[in-house]
Amino acid sequence: MTLTPMQIPRLTLIGGLAGEIAFEAFAFGLGPILTGRVMEPAYLVIALARLLGVEIGYVGGWIGHLVAGLILFPLGYLAYLRVTPPQPWAMAGLIWGLILWAVAQGVLAPLVGRGFMMGFVSYTWASLAAHMLYGLVVAGAMRRAMTGLTRA
Repeated sequence: MTLTPMQIPRLTLIGGLAGEIAFEAFAFGLGPILTGRVMEPAYLVIALARLLGVEIGYVGGWIGHLVAGLILFPLGYLAYLRVTPPQPWAMAGLIWGLILWAVAQGVLAPLVGRGFMMGFVSYTWASLAAHMLYGLVVAGAMRRAMTGLTRA
């Protein structure tokens, strides 16, 4: 299905909101059970902002991650769909989550002085699960919303 420019913001917000709810529920609910601590990606955003010479604090880091999850990452998912061969929506979502995790833990974390994949500790694997859950939920929510758009 080809999307019109008017449909993209709606899909982005639907997918992003659903994905963020799932991600944050995992990070604050299951994260402590799996890793012994809450998963707080806001600290990565804070460290990235510091690299740019900007101090944003915890609330700013949380808002930054929220904006990325609500807008930037769903837009990235739509771009991913345009450049890859057709695939089942669940596979596309899981791959998108894997890509987000690889960038966060394999590129951005070392960029701010953390080890590659944070040393493959329990937090790394919980982060993988959280990102893949996010990708799966974004893909499912967008697929569901796109189905509604074709009926409208």
